[in-house]
Amino acid sequence: MAAPGVLSSLIPADESDIPRQIRDLERAVRELGPSIAQSFAPVIATLQAQTAALAAQDLVIGAQQAALTAAVANIATLVGQQTTGASAAPGTGSGFNVGTTQGTKASTTIAVPAGYSQALVVAIGSLTMADTAPNRFDTRCGIAGGYGAALPNLANTVGSTSAAHSRNLTGLSGGTITLEVQALAGVSATNGANTAIVTGFAIFFR
Repeated sequence: MAAPGVLSSLIPADESDIPRQIRDLERAVRELGPSIAQSFAPVIATLQAQTAALAAQDLVIGAQQAALTAAVANIATLVGQQTTGASAAPGTGSGFNVGTTQGTKASTTIAVPAGYSQALVVAIGSLTMADTAPNRFDTRCGIAGGYGAALPNLANTVGSTSAAHSRNLTGLSGGTITLEVQALAGVSATNGANTAIVTGFAIFFR
């Protein structure tokens, strides 16, 4: 009888004992294999199904991204077709009389492109007075006959002042938009060194 813990009991009874133990171990492995594989089969099936679902989602997301990219490009094209901009060349004036009523001292124009009926227009003008006679002078900008507030130069009568004005124009149909800078003085005066300049820009919409 084998005695656990006794060294002699660990020695095989004969030379056939070890091969028999090996065969028993191989048989146990063969018998356990199918049961182990069967227990993992649902997990593997679930992982395979999830992998297939993720692959399908990747295809859908890829198609959606391509569609969004195309839509953004179409929007950019549409916006480009709906708006455009233009700048006015500077209009200048010099050697003018500044009277006691508002008068245009410099003007310029912006052409209205075909197909555009609205515009946001900005005019920027400045006036430099060399006369010493006026006790004040006011400057204002005009766009298509509409004028902004007059800004006075009260500190001294010899110097510069500037003004800006913006308008939203509708119902346009070709032609040009006139930008002006106007001035008036407290006392009429003239001087060859008086100068004025006006410029601006417009954003047109269909």
